[in-house]
Amino acid sequence: MGAAHAPTPPSPANRRLRVIAAVLGALLVVAVVLIVVLWPRPVAAPTASEPARPVPSSTPAPVTPMPGATLAPDTPRPTSCDELYSDDMVDAFGDFVLNPDWLNDPGEQLRIGPADEELRQIIAVNDSLRCIWTTAEGASDAGVVTALVWVDADERAEVNERLDDLGYDCFKERKGLRCVTEETTDEGTFGESHFLRDGIWLSTQYANAGPSGYTLDIVDNLWPDD
Repeated sequence: MGAAHAPTPPSPANRRLRVIAAVLGALLVVAVVLIVVLWPRPVAAPTASEPARPVPSSTPAPVTPMPGATLAPDTPRPTSCDELYSDDMVDAFGDFVLNPDWLNDPGEQLRIGPADEELRQIIAVNDSLRCIWTTAEGASDAGVVTALVWVDADERAEVNERLDDLGYDCFKERKGLRCVTEETTDEGTFGESHFLRDGIWLSTQYANAGPSGYTLDIVDNLWPDD
């Protein structure tokens, strides 16, 4: 995400941020791994205002299998969401937590992946790592979900083509391709930000939240020497 919206206190709103856990299906991101997605709406990059102190999460990010031999040997391979964010970005999320415990509650209705079914299917057949920033207490109308997906050259081209077909705003950035879209309604601001570089696809969805520079913070941590 580039421009972003600072986390806003969740309201007992009519809408709630929901995430779906499934294995192999239209609403699934990878068998064994939960990937999160906010309400399926088109979007791109939020804006921040008041960074505050975060509440540490007690739930570690799931580790996914390492990608196959089709990826270049220098492709980044983080095994935890903690490796993706700088201290400043963690602070900017304020009271939001990373992968809070309630996401593991079987009683929660979850929803997965980008708004587009074809993009969700590409995520579903690849190794991925999911990182969810939301409130510690439970579902709300605000949050940010990122899936770090390992893709080969053909899949990357497929994602690129699909984002173009969907009319996302795409441009070159940090030696990769960035595609964004955003929508503001009476219920808030919803968006998606996608970043493709080498064997990595960062697929992010957000609702009423997301510190400025979120996506680029991840990129700088994945490729620190650039």
